[in-house]
Amino acid sequence: MLLSLYLPAVLLVAVGGTGMALYAWLNRDTAGGGPLSLFLLSASLLSLAEALSLATPGIATKYWATIGYAIAGIVPLAWLLAVFEYTGYDRNLSPWTAPLLLVEPVVYSALLWTNDSHHLVWGPDWNIVVVDGYTAFVATESLAFWGHMVYVYVLVAAGAWLLVTVSARAERLFQTQASALLAAVAVPLVVSTLAAYGLLPTDLDPTGPAFVVSGAVLVGAIYRDRLLSVSPAARELGREALVAELDDQVFIVDDTDTLVDCNPAAERLLPGDRSTAVGNRLPIPDLAAVVAEGPGQYEITLDDGHVTRYYDVRVSAFDRAYGTVSGSIVALRDVTDRTRREQRLDVMNRLFRHNLRNEMNVVRGNAELLADDLSGSARDRARRIIDTVDEVIDRSDKVGALSQSLDGEEENRPVDVAFVLDAVVEQVRHDYPEADVQTSVGERSSWLVDVDASIEVALTELLVNAIEHADGPDPTVSVALSPARDGVELTVGDSGPGLPEQELAVIEAGVETPLEHGSGIGLWMVTWLVERAGGRIDFAVDDGTTVTVWLPAA
Repeated sequence: MLLSLYLPAVLLVAVGGTGMALYAWLNRDTAGGGPLSLFLLSASLLSLAEALSLATPGIATKYWATIGYAIAGIVPLAWLLAVFEYTGYDRNLSPWTAPLLLVEPVVYSALLWTNDSHHLVWGPDWNIVVVDGYTAFVATESLAFWGHMVYVYVLVAAGAWLLVTVSARAERLFQTQASALLAAVAVPLVVSTLAAYGLLPTDLDPTGPAFVVSGAVLVGAIYRDRLLSVSPAARELGREALVAELDDQVFIVDDTDTLVDCNPAAERLLPGDRSTAVGNRLPIPDLAAVVAEGPGQYEITLDDGHVTRYYDVRVSAFDRAYGTVSGSIVALRDVTDRTRREQRLDVMNRLFRHNLRNEMNVVRGNAELLADDLSGSARDRARRIIDTVDEVIDRSDKVGALSQSLDGEEENRPVDVAFVLDAVVEQVRHDYPEADVQTSVGERSSWLVDVDASIEVALTELLVNAIEHADGPDPTVSVALSPARDGVELTVGDSGPGLPEQELAVIEAGVETPLEHGSGIGLWMVTWLVERAGGRIDFAVDDGTTVTVWLPAA
């Protein structure tokens, strides 16, 4: 019964495979589409030749069987080329790769047609037998046949290795596609091998019907997994192009810190040619020392012979299967301009604040002496000078505190904001005994937030700013701590005249211009420190100013 379906199954492969080959050809712009079309067409012609061999008696059986053997040599090669394109490895191939791979099938085909003169493919004792009404060509395989089988195994093994390598860490979609491609050639190959070794209970070679399974698997991959619509080749090519176009320098070293690759930007840091550097220890001593310390972030300086440049370095390990470390990716970012700018700003800031404080102290001292010798309105003007000098010194101290807080390393950690707030309120009440600081803490089991240590400076400045800008000699400031979505909210309200619209616009815009600028550093200081701590700050103006600070929960 099963043998009666044998010829229809072979013809089904021939017809269906031809249709699929046409579909793949129409999608040949997709990676792997063109070679996959050749694979399907070859399988279809192989099945057609086998069908004709089964249906024609006498010497014609041998003729069509020989054609089938010849076409069979193209099938694994077409499949391998499809795998090359699908995985993106075709870009690494020489233009001569395909012609060289074609040499063996061409030679094998020539040996097939001249076998009667040398018997290298099969021996002289071949025969044509009848099996349940079908004619089959039966022969004893010789050296060339087994050599060809080894060649086929090598091609399939190479393609399988590529598929497994690319899909091992790919998305599930690409893993399913790769499995379909592998099954498409594995099933017929296994059947053909079993037939060649005489392990099947029939003289018929069921390789043709085996392609029914291949076709079914590929149809499923095409329509369900978009085999001819999307492939990992674009991903691999895109990643390589991204690294090649990066301005950052990228080195790849193996687990012995031997340089194996680098992008064009990194080549400029090498002391010699790339060709001589690859395959040897990383030829940049300072960078090699950093890589030896293992994964992490570092800062180094390199001298290119003319100027010293500063780099942020990130070392990331990558591994192969089972977690075995294979090497490291070393990425450098040139931060020379930023570092020099920070150095200049730091020096200018320190010199400015130091000189300003010294000069203001001179002004203040002279103003105090002058006030002692004056009376009336002149004395009041001298006192006004002293108060203004004190304000300037206070702003200078705030700038210094802000610079110190912002210059430190950002390191968020769980902080009990209620505990911090209690300490801040206690200190503020001590420094400003005339102020009425009212606190309200909501119901919550934990007030842990994930913030930077600078949050304490921000809260202190926020309360001080509210007190100093409140109306009257006895300012009132309300502080409320309440739960919020994904964090907590701290609300500070004062009884002052309210934040001027111009000040609010400048803070919300995040930048000062010659036409729009604030009059103090306090709110800038609070805003920057809250943002640095990982929070968010909002302002509302009604009867006084209400500032709401959101902090993320730990």
